[in-house]
Amino acid sequence: MRIQIFTAVICFFIINKNYAQVSINNHEYFDEFFGQEGKNLLLLGENHSSSVATSIYPHLIKSFNEKTGLRTLFIEFGPAEAYFYNKYLATGNESLLGYTIYGGFYEGWKEAWREIFEFNKTLEQPLEVIGVDFDRTRTFGYTLYSILQPYQKEGLPNSIDSLLAVIKDDKFFKTYTIDHPSDEGKLFVKNTKSLLVNNLKSFENLISIKDMRIIQQLINNKSTGFGGTREEDIKTNLVNHIDGSDENDFLFLVGRDHTYLKAIYDDNPRLAKFLKSEKSFNTLTGLVLHENSEQWLKGFKETVTLFEVKDKIPWKEYHEIIYKQITDDFNLIELNNELEGLSMYTDYLLVARNQEEIKI
Repeated sequence: MRIQIFTAVICFFIINKNYAQVSINNHEYFDEFFGQEGKNLLLLGENHSSSVATSIYPHLIKSFNEKTGLRTLFIEFGPAEAYFYNKYLATGNESLLGYTIYGGFYEGWKEAWREIFEFNKTLEQPLEVIGVDFDRTRTFGYTLYSILQPYQKEGLPNSIDSLLAVIKDDKFFKTYTIDHPSDEGKLFVKNTKSLLVNNLKSFENLISIKDMRIIQQLINNKSTGFGGTREEDIKTNLVNHIDGSDENDFLFLVGRDHTYLKAIYDDNPRLAKFLKSEKSFNTLTGLVLHENSEQWLKGFKETVTLFEVKDKIPWKEYHEIIYKQITDDFNLIELNNELEGLSMYTDYLLVARNQEEIKI
């Protein structure tokens, strides 16, 4: 009996170490946003090399779901990547995370998704991950193979059988990557989408409604790659999904460069600015700033400690005012009153102190 109690205590501490409670100072600001009428989209801009996002993302999901019923999680990847996250949330099979960039490379993200999975198991209405950015070519192919291959025994069109054979071949893996799509990769995706469109009629009585919905998401994805009209394309994907959804509240964790209302280092309009022009839903945009917090340098061999509030424009001009509002490791700063001058750049700041680089 004593051994069982001791084991239970040890497990309790291990679980709580892995899933540490996060406290965000002024969290009520988010609650007020989601409490307003209509549809609401919250953007939070993060730094991919820091552990901040992996720490707060599960916390935000739990909090928003419990208070507002939020279920839709937009990601800065395509519908193909979202497919594997949703499969993981439904099954708990961690090998599926290997098909995602975050869950497949970063240990920190793998731990975060484990926590999200455990929370999702408690929900009557599960979470849903929606990809609104471009698909990585290899992931696009593997998603199609995962969906369509089980139907081969029931008889798929010959052109689809040929497509699956191409994806299964080692040459496909060697030719296409999970990096930004090459011209060759973009052409493969474009041609494959055309092939799918031409075979939609033959899919009707064969493929499940759930699988057809994913295929339609792959076909209708407007974003094709890095640069160009990417910001507008992501915006179109978001608008199309939100306008067609029965849900009211949406969360989009995205690279912080997309969350500026006014860019700092160039004049190119960002995603947040395009979204603010939409009248069918409300958008609140903000970004994480790192103070005495680490991140990886390029190549993931060395880290650097950042003091972005104190050192970076335009925040450093207001750093003394911001410091007065920092009382926790995570601090939500509203850009009003003395900080009104910063509101041209974004709606709010989330200042993260004393955080480590992301675990790899």
